[in-house]
Amino acid sequence: MGLFGLGGPEESAALIEGCYTLQEIPGRKITKSLGLIEYTKKGIAGDIPKISDEIFRSLFYAAKEKGANAVVNVRLVSGSYHAQGSQWEVTYVVAYGDAVIAE
Repeated sequence: MGLFGLGGPEESAALIEGCYTLQEIPGRKITKSLGLIEYTKKGIAGDIPKISDEIFRSLFYAAKEKGANAVVNVRLVSGSYHAQGSQWEVTYVVAYGDAVIAE
């Protein structure tokens, strides 16, 4: 099914190391919080299942660039808007969470 139940008969599954939906990381201790980190992907056009892995990995890489080694409380928000001067809707996904350093 993939992310958001889209994708027809295709299935997708991914284990994204460093991204956690929990507030804590099982078996590890969070020693420092670096703050909120977010990654936005625009112009998806219904391909969310195909790029969900990219979205989470990009969020993790953005956190690593700030000195984090994990992202907790990971969430996704999606939506769409009409592009200025166009009849087309632009779809986007925002992935966000707390960038942390964990031992």
